Amino acid sequence: MSQERPPNVAHDLLRIHRAVTRGLTVALENCQAFAESGFPDDTTAEGFWKYCQGLEALARGHHTTEDELFFPYLRERLPEADFDTLAAEHEAMEETLAEMQAAREAGALSAMQQALSQLANLWQPHIQKEETIFSPEIAAELLSVPEHIELAQKSAALGQQHTQPGPIAMPFLLYNLEGDDRAHFLAVMPTELTQQLVPVAWKDIWAPMKPFLLD
Repeated sequence: MSQERPPNVAHDLLRIHRAVTRGLTVALENCQAFAESGFPDDTTAEGFWKYCQGLEALARGHHTTEDELFFPYLRERLPEADFDTLAAEHEAMEETLAEMQAAREAGALSAMQQALSQLANLWQPHIQKEETIFSPEIAAELLSVPEHIELAQKSAALGQQHTQPGPIAMPFLLYNLEGDDRAHFLAVMPTELTQQLVPVAWKDIWAPMKPFLLD
């Protein structure tokens, strides 16, 4: 399997970052194209707006999990790290995500393009800070194997709770990753989710997103 041995919960955070980064890049590139030329058909429009919804959901769920679980857990172990700034940056991005949601619900491509551009400007510097503070190398030295396992389990539970709606957000996560990154989540997520809900019960809901997702 692709899961790291020994386990390292920092790798899971990097995987989420990669999914959000790809989603943001794809959404922004397509939004610019559609703003210039329009949607080729209704199915493409539906898929694009759902893709943006998935991006919003994954970013929100990830930030909530960090705010509620990782930052409090790590403050005592990394007292010199500036978690207050990271939390404040989450709040700034939440304002932008709210602008994205409003643009999506209004079907406003120009407003969505502006919000996506703003999020992109905030996102990269933010994750660079996080990945420096809590890199896999630092995490391996800082936490015991049981702590890695405990954090991974709690993170998965919080992530699924706060990353909603599931029929949009879970396929968005899985299919904005490839190779070992996707295989890892397929291995650790509940089989009901990966074998029944995503590929069968929810397929018609998220299928319009497929042109924007990885195979």
